[in-house]
Amino acid sequence: MNSKKLLQNGAAYVLVQAILLGILFLGPTDWWGTLTFSQSVSETLHLIAVALFPLGLLIAIVAAIQLKRNLTPLPMPVERGELIQTGLYAYVRHPIYFGVILAALAWFLHTQAVLTLVELVALIIFFEIKSKKEEYWMGQVYPEYAGYQKRTAKLIPGVY
Repeated sequence: MNSKKLLQNGAAYVLVQAILLGILFLGPTDWWGTLTFSQSVSETLHLIAVALFPLGLLIAIVAAIQLKRNLTPLPMPVERGELIQTGLYAYVRHPIYFGVILAALAWFLHTQAVLTLVELVALIIFFEIKSKKEEYWMGQVYPEYAGYQKRTAKLIPGVY
């Protein structure tokens, strides 16, 4: 597949996302050291991480299931698909991204590493960029998408 085709259907976004997630969850965490917290704060952050990580994975999995035949790794909508506005999609337009962000946040809280924090921020910025392109394509395919955008949060339910 040539580079023009990768950009046209969004496959390059999928590749970058896979690299970012691989670096975050499988890469080193201690290159730049860890943040310094008291032992009680550090332990509390670990406990929060233990709750957030499976919650993030659950949200991402449920959101993927709710897409049914609309699920694709590419940000471009599937042919003859439908705009899902129910379930988790009634609260946030990108619940899979939200779930992944929660899991990544949990990983940072677990590692408490500066490098993991930088990677988390990079992932959030990437999802912002990817979702803009995805929303452009969704707006081209689904005329009702503009109304959906106005009434539904983008990445964080009730916030953004």
